[in-house]
Amino acid sequence: MGTYILRRLLQMIPVILGATFLIFAMVFALPGDPLAGKCGERPCSAAYRAAFTEKYNLNDPLLVQYGKYVGKLATGDFGETYNQIKVSDQLKQRYPVTAKLALMAILFETLIGIVAGVLTGVRRGGFLDNLVLVSTLVVISIPVFVIGGLAQYFLGVKWGLFPVTVTSGEATVYQLLLPAMVLGSLSVAYVARLTRTNLVENLRSDYVRTAISKGLTKRRAIGLHALRNSLIPVVTFIGFDFGALLGGAIVTESIFNIPGIGGYIFRSIRSRDGASVVGAVTVLVIVYLVVNLIVDLLYGLLDPRISHD
Repeated sequence: MGTYILRRLLQMIPVILGATFLIFAMVFALPGDPLAGKCGERPCSAAYRAAFTEKYNLNDPLLVQYGKYVGKLATGDFGETYNQIKVSDQLKQRYPVTAKLALMAILFETLIGIVAGVLTGVRRGGFLDNLVLVSTLVVISIPVFVIGGLAQYFLGVKWGLFPVTVTSGEATVYQLLLPAMVLGSLSVAYVARLTRTNLVENLRSDYVRTAISKGLTKRRAIGLHALRNSLIPVVTFIGFDFGALLGGAIVTESIFNIPGIGGYIFRSIRSRDGASVVGAVTVLVIVYLVVNLIVDLLYGLLDPRISHD
């Protein structure tokens, strides 16, 4: 196990370097002038332009710029924005909010999705099964911004059950509860359908029928055998979805005025601020790789036949 974890950690290094280089190259290739608007309506002076380009290495070739950035990144320095604000300070302020939102969305989709999938898988063809299948299809068909707008109006404005937006300061769990449900609504449908499909397939397997014929109750046969094997693809999806929720919460954060990382990346791309974009994506890639490692380790707990030796 220790050798496997060490090998996976070493494999993360080229992945991080490759991902950061691609993002750095794409930001470098974006059109526009990073000095636009820096001096108000007047054009910047030649001296200011020269000092600005020298400070941020804008005249260097792409590989030279990237090499200097990686050198700083190895020491934990994420660089500065074009407004002379440390990127690390911005990430420390915004990533915890988005991480809390993503964790709440993951918890919501895991609990509701797996429970719905198990109930429909055990009672396949019944009223509850058809209800869940139809409702998940409806949720999948509706864009997130529509779900967010409707939830904000009815649950926040009209009925007053949840806050409409996140107020200034630290976002509380109560303030993030409605955005988390909106963010995880699409994934709930996928988790429920994935759990149901795999559970129905495993319930038809010979090992489940053998366990029941040997005297094991149906409840224990489902819980100990069928459900554990059915959760392997579900855990894979949830691990992938966590990384997707961290970086893809731009719409939800905009609707509920959440000061998270999604809007920060979007604004940094528009302003062509390479240090901010690469720094935010680098942390996102690291979190995504760590979560995938945890998911792979969970495979051995769900299915003892899977070995990491």
